[in-house]
Amino acid sequence: MDAQVQVRESLRWLDGLEAGSLPTNDLYFLAEKLDPVLISLMIRYLRKKYPSAKPEAAGVLARMLELTSTYPQLVKKTREAEHDPVSEWFLETYSFAEFYSKPGELVQVIVDKLEG
Repeated sequence: MDAQVQVRESLRWLDGLEAGSLPTNDLYFLAEKLDPVLISLMIRYLRKKYPSAKPEAAGVLARMLELTSTYPQLVKKTREAEHDPVSEWFLETYSFAEFYSKPGELVQVIVDKLEG
C-alpha cells in the first residue's frame, strides 16, 4: 500500500475507533490492510490517551473491547508487532502524549519509519 494511502486509511481507522464512525467489521477489514506495527502502536496510543479513569474513555474502550474480542486474530498480530524494531524505536523515541492533539503526525512518523 502506498505510504499516503496508508496514512489516510490509518487515520480513518483511528477515527473510526476513537469516534465510533466505523462499525467493528469495517475496522477489522481495514486493519487487515494496514501494517500490524501501525495498528499495534495506534491501539497503544488510544489506551494511553483514554485511560479507564477518564469518563470520555468509555466509548473508545468499549469499541476496542468489541474489536479485540470479536477478532482475536487481530490481537495476536498486534502482540507480535509489539516486538518489531519499529515499535521499539517509537517507544524509545516518543511519548504518545506528544500526539494527543495531532494524530496525523503520529501516523505519519510511524509510516515514514516503516517505509524508510
